[in-house]
Amino acid sequence: MQIGKISEPALKRSVLRPLWGDPAEVMYRSGADCAQILWQDGLLPVYSVVNEVPGFADDPGMLIVAAANNLAAGGAEPEGFLVSAMLPPEYEERQLKADMCRMKEMAQTCMAQEQENAGGEGSAEMQSSQPVSKQAAGIIGGHTQISSAVTRPLYSVTGIGSSSCAAERNHRRLQPGDVLVVTDAIALGGTAAIARKKEAELQTHYPFQLIDRAKSFAKQMAVGETARAITHFGAAAMHDLSQGGIFNALWEMADQAGVGLEVDLKKIPVRQETIEICEYFDINPYYLYSAGALLVGTAHGEALVSYLAAQGISAAVIGRVTDGNDRVIRNGSEQRYLDRPKPDEWYRIEMETKGQ
Repeated sequence: MQIGKISEPALKRSVLRPLWGDPAEVMYRSGADCAQILWQDGLLPVYSVVNEVPGFADDPGMLIVAAANNLAAGGAEPEGFLVSAMLPPEYEERQLKADMCRMKEMAQTCMAQEQENAGGEGSAEMQSSQPVSKQAAGIIGGHTQISSAVTRPLYSVTGIGSSSCAAERNHRRLQPGDVLVVTDAIALGGTAAIARKKEAELQTHYPFQLIDRAKSFAKQMAVGETARAITHFGAAAMHDLSQGGIFNALWEMADQAGVGLEVDLKKIPVRQETIEICEYFDINPYYLYSAGALLVGTAHGEALVSYLAAQGISAAVIGRVTDGNDRVIRNGSEQRYLDRPKPDEWYRIEMETKGQ
């Protein structure tokens, strides 16, 4: 199998079907990367599991951001994070301590952002439901083990979340007639990862300022604030862009809902730094890790874009949802069909670096 997320057919054939078959008691939202458990008194968004962030193996704190993003796109707020670690025997305790401090820092940042937002307009219901322990929740548990089976530290983060009834009603699947919106810009996470990994090489071709801006995209990978704004706006389908970029996200959302798509490639927002770096390494930005952006389906696309702009959040309409199975990408007069999900382009950079 290829490096990266397991292919969609293999996931369905060898993971989901053997585990659940027809999952009557569990709703699995593959398009949102957030699972939900159906309790007797309602639907509770529960968790998201993340064990790798492409390009950020040296920063375990980014696993916390990725898990929080999954929860946010699923209409949930973080309640805390479980961290599991499997470490090689030679891993030093001081490194482990530094990793834990970084994870705690990012968890507290995510929790603080959620708590600050809870004091805003229309949040009385959310405030009344907050457990006291959330003030210091952050990392709430986990497991640490040393094993000769691994050659580098392997961390896994499970984000635990919950949502109000109002937020749950505003989270849905894509529907024919929806307008497709992308927030911020695609490939932010992947661009930052490449700029960090290949900084010395890039400095021989591009101004230092461009590389520094690309590296700074790592600070824009959290989408909690944007997701909350979209939920407040009204009913919408959301998916945080992650491995495989915008093209994989489009396929996953459409496949989950059983709908078609028409997307204008030229309307997908992408930063100039991303264009330059991707052209240099001959990689496709539309399949590059895109934490920092959300793909949204809503009946009121332009209104959502205006609503977000008023809050300082950029967004763009990129297409629409159709009734059928055709998933069409238009680039001027050219037209092509969207391919099934592919491995993230970051892994090409990683494999080429290992081969040098």
